[in-house]
Amino acid sequence: MVIDHVGQDPQDEVAARFAGKIDRSKVVQQTAEGVWLVLGHPEAVQLLRDRTVSSMTRKPGPGIWEQVSSRFFMFKDAQQHMRLRRMVGDCFTPARLAELKAGIRQATRDRLDRLDEVASAGGRQSDIMETVAYPVASDAICRLLGVSPVEGAFLGEWAVSLSRHTSDEQFNRSADEILAFFQEQLSAHREAPGGSGLLPIMAERAAAAGIDDDELLATCILLLVAGFETSANFFGNMLLSLLWRRDRFERLVADEALVAPAIEELLRLHSPAHVVMRRTTGDTVVGDTVIPAEAQVAVLLGLCNRDPRVFDDPDAYRLDRASNPHLSFSQGPHYCVGASLARVELEAMLRAVLDRLPLLSLRTEQPLRWSGRFLGRGLDRLEVLAS
Repeated sequence: MVIDHVGQDPQDEVAARFAGKIDRSKVVQQTAEGVWLVLGHPEAVQLLRDRTVSSMTRKPGPGIWEQVSSRFFMFKDAQQHMRLRRMVGDCFTPARLAELKAGIRQATRDRLDRLDEVASAGGRQSDIMETVAYPVASDAICRLLGVSPVEGAFLGEWAVSLSRHTSDEQFNRSADEILAFFQEQLSAHREAPGGSGLLPIMAERAAAAGIDDDELLATCILLLVAGFETSANFFGNMLLSLLWRRDRFERLVADEALVAPAIEELLRLHSPAHVVMRRTTGDTVVGDTVIPAEAQVAVLLGLCNRDPRVFDDPDAYRLDRASNPHLSFSQGPHYCVGASLARVELEAMLRAVLDRLPLLSLRTEQPLRWSGRFLGRGLDRLEVLAS
């Protein structure tokens, strides 16, 4: 693919191709394979808030990762879901987020300095996913957990291996290493209570709530993967959109008050997570449609975020939206527990880029490839020019 800086954002093109395969006049419909699709915003909100609809759509498989991921609280319902979510749900306080924001911004600046050093040495092209997105997102979640920088570097490498899934052997090795790491960390916190970060808090709360080790380990790994993967993926999607139509980037350089609405608008348009799965436990009314019991339901968040009944000019990038109730962090009891952290992280990263490299641009010719991750879709590489 040859990049034309005035052409359509390739992410919009991908969305248009996907939408073109679906009858948009039917906001609730069934596929030939029997799966129900929800692509209307009000209907999605109704379904996602319905506590009789189940999130238990993932069954344990034979591998270690399948066993662990089946215990993630995002795949649990009702009391099972809440008892695990409560371990972390109240940990994103304003004070803690402010502390994390400062650290994330500095980590981004440090990484951008490395990118600029490459440019100064004559190697102006650099993959900003490898240089900035992955390491900064990894650093942020390790700060939250209370993992030391040295240990965090290893944890980040393992998380990247899980996200990229380069080979089954490497994937399984990384899964084993992450499990062993968290087992060791939690054991140490039990022997010597206290310390900073979420890990000691989770160890203490798990013991009080009767949460077993398998559930605790799964929650630790979910925080690592979700906190790392979704932020890194969206940072790449966001930066691509801003640099593709560089007038968008330049407008933010000139007025950083627009950073927050820009992030919300790009979350609406280019969130890495485009679908969430649900299962009906009984006949369920969604809009004007009755979905039968035990049906698999795919909520197409990407299309819901472009519902013309809710968003004026839904396919356009607009910073003047009076309201932007996108569903990129879902809705209802499974609303993303780390949404506030994600917003703080993305704003800190983007502001650092605007401040440190206001002349940043895309490489003029670059094949763009996205890969499916555990929690969405992310760019493999994003080549940029530092100046």
